[in-house]
Amino acid sequence: MKNIHIGKLIKEKFEESKMTKAEFARQINVHRSTVYLLFEQKSIDIELLISISKVLHYNFINEIYLKSENIKEKTLIIGIAVDAKQIQKLDLPKEFICLLEKEIK
Repeated sequence: MKNIHIGKLIKEKFEESKMTKAEFARQINVHRSTVYLLFEQKSIDIELLISISKVLHYNFINEIYLKSENIKEKTLIIGIAVDAKQIQKLDLPKEFICLLEKEIK
């Protein structure tokens, strides 16, 4: 995993969105004051990060946990094990689901 300050990255993508903090807070189901705290966080709850990813239309999971300059073409990265029903419950964007459905060859 890269050494990334998630709050700074969220703030950067939030600012690109041109959304108000109040609207962003409403869409991710937190209080407006929590948005300010998010921007200061070095780490974040994965479920909240998925919600933020959906709202900001940016794959934070891929950016933080899956990309690496040192990963070779055939390297297997295991994050979490979930079944198809759990994936559907998460209501993830297509690019997330593709990552989760890859099979080991």
